[in-house]
Amino acid sequence: MKRWQFWLGMAISAIFLWLALRGLKLTEVWQDIRSANYLWLIPSVAVYFVAVWARTWRWDYMLRPLKHVPLRRLFPVVVIGYMGNNVYPFRAGELLRSYVLRRRENVSISASLATVIVERVFDGLVMLVFVFAALPFAPIPGDNAHIRAIVIFASIAFFAAMVIFFALAAMPER
Repeated sequence: MKRWQFWLGMAISAIFLWLALRGLKLTEVWQDIRSANYLWLIPSVAVYFVAVWARTWRWDYMLRPLKHVPLRRLFPVVVIGYMGNNVYPFRAGELLRSYVLRRRENVSISASLATVIVERVFDGLVMLVFVFAALPFAPIPGDNAHIRAIVIFASIAFFAAMVIFFALAAMPER
């Protein structure tokens, strides 16, 4: 990389680091870091890797029509993709995941990217399930019975639509 690009990147990083940290009292942050119970990191990391393994298994299931890739070879690809999501903007780790899969397993980038898009749609639908499951229990300003009835009806209609959607998705031959 050219020297000026490196320094430009460093300057931009410094600006955003300053913007992120400008309101913090660093002495309080340091005190919190010193008093933290780091034993909680052990189960946290374990749960994280179990979740990534489950996502790997889900992606393996979606990739099977394209090519069977053993989970032990697919897991690092998924981890690289999630690392890319943390490092690069605009969820570019998803593109990185498809690129790495192409390099390592010779799976078409466009086909694997299509499975990634399906994953994201599925994730969005699951989040909507959580929202509509919690919505009937959320406080409504003024506690209007008419609005509450609409919310409950919309939640039931959404769940019915989701059941139909997942039933149709589970039977692709129809």
